[in-house]
Amino acid sequence: SITIMSPCKVSVIIPIYNLGKYLPRCFESVISQRHSNVEIIMVDDGSTDNSGDVAERLATSTDTAIVIHQENQGPAVARRTGVLKATGDYVVFLDSDDTLPQDAIETMVTISERHSLDAFYGLYNRVYSSSILPNKPRVQEGVIDGDEMTRNILDPSFVYYAGMCFSRRDKWDTSMFSDNREIPGEDILTNLRLSLKCNRIGIFNQWVYNYHHMDNSLTTSGKYFKYKYWKNYYAEMRDILEKSEKLQQFIENVKVMEIDSMAFYVNDIDTNDDWYKQVLKYDVRKY
Repeated sequence: SITIMSPCKVSVIIPIYNLGKYLPRCFESVISQRHSNVEIIMVDDGSTDNSGDVAERLATSTDTAIVIHQENQGPAVARRTGVLKATGDYVVFLDSDDTLPQDAIETMVTISERHSLDAFYGLYNRVYSSSILPNKPRVQEGVIDGDEMTRNILDPSFVYYAGMCFSRRDKWDTSMFSDNREIPGEDILTNLRLSLKCNRIGIFNQWVYNYHHMDNSLTTSGKYFKYKYWKNYYAEMRDILEKSEKLQQFIENVKVMEIDSMAFYVNDIDTNDDWYKQVLKYDVRKY
C-alpha cells in the first residue's frame, strides 16, 4: 500500500479499560493508515487486566505512540487526558476494541482541509464475528453550520459513534467532557458541546470507523437502562444548552429525545419522580 505524506498531524486517542486482548488489532489499524503523520495516545484508565502492559509493548514498536496510566475515572476523563496531551492539528477518538479502515484518516484529513471544516462526521461499519454490516448512508451530505449539527445531535435517528467524529484540536478543552459517571454515556453530550463551538461541520458518506460488537458493551449492560442515569443525562444536556443560550431554540428536540429514551431504554421508571411527570405532560401529537 502507498503511504500518503501530509503536513497535517492527527492525534488518535485510545481510551483503554480492560480490553487488552483487542488492543493489538486496534493499534495495528492505526499504524497501517495511509496517512502517516499520526500520533497515538493510549490512555490506560486503571485497567485491572494486562491492558497497560499490552499498551506499553505496542508503543515500543513506533516512536509516534505514548501510553498514559491513570486511576480509573471513566471513558470521558480518559479522552480528556488524551486531548490535553494531543499535539495534532486534528483529533479522533478510537475505542480500544474498535478499528479504523485503512483510508479513514486520509479521507477525513482530505475532506476537512478541502472544505475548511471544524469537524467531520462519517459513517461506520458494524463488525460482527462473521459479518460486516455497513451503516446506511445519510440523505443529508455536505457542509452545515453549528446549529444544524446541534439539531442532528439531538435527533435520535442521527446515529454515530465517537470515532466517526474527526475535529480540529483547538476546539477541545477540559470543559468538553462530562464529570458525571452516573449517566448512560457521554458521546452525545460531548458532541453536543462540540457542535456549539463549531461553524463548519462536514457530514459525508465515507466509512471511517469499524464498530466491533461486543457482548459486554455498554448497551448490553444494566447501566444503559437506569432511570437515574437518564435523568442525570438530560439535566446535563439542558444545562449545556442553557449556558450556551440555546435551550429555548432546541427545547422541542430535547423533549423528543426524552420521550424516545423513556420509551425504549429506561427499565426502572419511577412514576413518582418529577422528571417522569414532566415528560408525561409533553404534547406528543406535534412530534
